[in-house]
Amino acid sequence: MAATTLRSFLCAVLVPVHVVSLDDQCKDPLFRAHWFGQAGSATNEGAGRVPTVNSIPTAKTKLKLCPHWNEKASCCSEEFEDVQQRHFNYFRNMIFPSKLVRVIEHRQSVMDVQNTAAYTAATTTEREQFGLALERFNPVLHPAIHADCWSAMLAYTAGMNCFACRPDWFSYVTREGKDVVRVHIHPSVCVELWARCERFGDASRALKQALLDSPLAKQAKKEVEDLDMFQDQQALCNWIHDQVAMHPFQQPSEAEREAAPAAGPGFMANIQDWEVLPNNASIRKLSDDLIDNLLLDVMSEGLNSGFNIHWHGFGGKSSH
Repeated sequence: MAATTLRSFLCAVLVPVHVVSLDDQCKDPLFRAHWFGQAGSATNEGAGRVPTVNSIPTAKTKLKLCPHWNEKASCCSEEFEDVQQRHFNYFRNMIFPSKLVRVIEHRQSVMDVQNTAAYTAATTTEREQFGLALERFNPVLHPAIHADCWSAMLAYTAGMNCFACRPDWFSYVTREGKDVVRVHIHPSVCVELWARCERFGDASRALKQALLDSPLAKQAKKEVEDLDMFQDQQALCNWIHDQVAMHPFQQPSEAEREAAPAAGPGFMANIQDWEVLPNNASIRKLSDDLIDNLLLDVMSEGLNSGFNIHWHGFGGKSSH
C-alpha cells in the first residue's frame, strides 16, 4: 500500500501539469489576434502585413521594449515591437488619461452651475458645500497626487505587454477551454500598486463624498467619472487585472479616443500651479527568482522594460 502511495506521489510530482507543444508556445490566447498564421497577419509578404509573434520561441538580440528576453527563446521580435508600442500607447495616451480628462470636464460642468438660477437662490450652506466640492477636484487632478499612481499603472501595463514574449505563458494563467480566464499575478504587485495609488485613492474618495454632499454640484450636466476602482487595494487590483492583464492589447473605445487629451499649453487651464514630484519607484532586478510558484511579478517586468512608464501629467508644468 505504501509503495503504491509513493508511486502515485512521484507521478504527481514528475508529470508536468501543463503540456504545450512547441507550435503552441507562442499562442497565448491573450494575444490571439497576433498569432503567426492568423488570417491577415504576417504570414503573407507585403508592405501592408501586420507583424505577429514568432511562430515558435526564437532567440533575438536587439529587443528594446522587453530586453529581458534578449538571447533567450521568446515569442517577441524586433518587428513585433511596433505592435507592442502601439498598444502600450493606447493605454498611455488614451485609455488611462481619458479618466482624468472626464474628471476635468465634469469639474467644468460643476463650475457652470454658478451661472444658474439655482446657485443664485442657494443658501450660504449650499454654497459652502459647493465650494468644497470644487476644491476637492484639485488634489485629484494634481500630478503630485496622481502621477505616481499613473506611472505604476503604466508599469503594470508594460509588464503585461511583455507577457506576449513568454513561451511558458500557460504556466501563469488559468484557462477554460481555449480562453484565459485569469492571470496569476504575484500578491506583491497589488501591494506596490496600492502603495503608489493610495494618495490618489484618498483624494478620489474625498471628491466623491463632497459631490454627494452638495445639492448644487449634483446639478452639473456632465456625469461624475467613476473612480471607485481607486477606493481600496482590492478594488484597484481587481480592476487593473480585468482591464489590463486580461486585455493587454485592447484598443481604446470611441469615448476614450474622443477624450484623449490634446497635450499642450492651456489644456489644464484653471488648475493651480504645481511641481511634479519625482518618481521614487525602485527598479528591481528582473530574474527568475522574482517569480514564485508560477506567479507573475508584472511590475518588475514593466519597470525593467523599455517602455516610457513615467507619467508627469498632461504636458507637464508648462501645460497650464
